[in-house]
Amino acid sequence: MTERVYPSNRPGVQNLNGAYTKGASVPRYRPEPEKERRNRCCLCCLWFTIVVVTLIVLVGIAALVLWILYRPQEPKFSVGALQISQLNVTKNTRLTSEVNLQLNARNPNKKVTFFYDEFSVKISSGDVDLAVGSVPGFFHGKKNITLVKADLKTKDLTIASSDAKKLKSAQSKGKISLDVDADTHVKVKVGKWKSHKIRVQVKCSDVATTISNTKKASDINSKCDLKVKFKIFKWYL
Repeated sequence: MTERVYPSNRPGVQNLNGAYTKGASVPRYRPEPEKERRNRCCLCCLWFTIVVVTLIVLVGIAALVLWILYRPQEPKFSVGALQISQLNVTKNTRLTSEVNLQLNARNPNKKVTFFYDEFSVKISSGDVDLAVGSVPGFFHGKKNITLVKADLKTKDLTIASSDAKKLKSAQSKGKISLDVDADTHVKVKVGKWKSHKIRVQVKCSDVATTISNTKKASDINSKCDLKVKFKIFKWYL
């Protein structure tokens, strides 16, 4: 009687010669325990937090040192003179006007200077832009007061009938309150360090002035607010 040999169910392992060795077990892949992976993630987060906090502290220390050494202050703006020398509102509510402006810029710093780009200036009464124009940029030296003068105009601007009535009423009284808005970019120089361009807005609200045929602007001392706009990607904050 012929004996039959049945193959073994135990897996074989191939050796270097290509032959299989019976009875040897194949090593199995053992995944890394979830607890160890979690510990590694926590460690990475901890180091990242330490680095960020350290950078913030170093920047804060540097800013404090600069403030102690230079004591920087923001520039001060005010409306020195303002007057409407021409105001004409036609029956079909078209506006032609001219406004004479003097803007005073004061730098109170002893060790900080400013480099201004061209200013975009708008003078408005309510929702009506009475005059729009630009003013050349300038260098603002230490402990310096710079007078910025401009004659701004608007011609044949169509306005609402309600706004036309308000302007005619103000013209008959010879007095009006205006808002002055100026927008520009500035570089700040502290010692040998110079910043990138920063957007700033100068806003002077409810400036009382007169309406006259002369171009000599009436003297005013109306303080303005300065707002700094920081750019993040394409947006200003």
